Amino acid sequence: MPEPKPEATPLLEPIDAVTLPASSEPFVVRDRFEKSPSITFATVWTEFKKRFYGLVERPLSPITLRKYKLLRIAPDGPIIAELGGPDRVQGRIAALYGLLQRQGRGGDGILQTNGYANIFYQRDVKGVLCAIRVGWDGDGWVIDAIPVEDPLAWNGRHEIFCPDASASAAG
Repeated sequence: MPEPKPEATPLLEPIDAVTLPASSEPFVVRDRFEKSPSITFATVWTEFKKRFYGLVERPLSPITLRKYKLLRIAPDGPIIAELGGPDRVQGRIAALYGLLQRQGRGGDGILQTNGYANIFYQRDVKGVLCAIRVGWDGDGWVIDAIPVEDPLAWNGRHEIFCPDASASAAG
């Protein structure tokens, strides 16, 4: 009789959630990340600009984002798979920006400001799924984008944000 397969150890642990309200206007990424009176940006890296500055999102419907603690080192592929696949993890840059507004100067909130990244997933202007890395460096927010095919692995101190399917289905 074959031995049963051991259950896979979870990669992520849900630790928090936040709901952002609807907006009434399109979200023009370039306009929001170039100059913001309410958010201090230390660096918006060229890769983010190249991939997302041409993006204009439709007005935001109410959205709940679930925050996950990464339990061990992992690249994006297994993280995305555990969260339900590429279509399930994709959020909205308008929602990410809404969280930045709540902590514009690096204060307390759902985004960590301890030097480790908050990771969001979004398709760029060409449809390539990217990990958007958002971190506080003491002088302001640092924003970058990395295609998920990149072999970079995140350590267990980074946190992952993903739309909450159960909240979206209910709303």
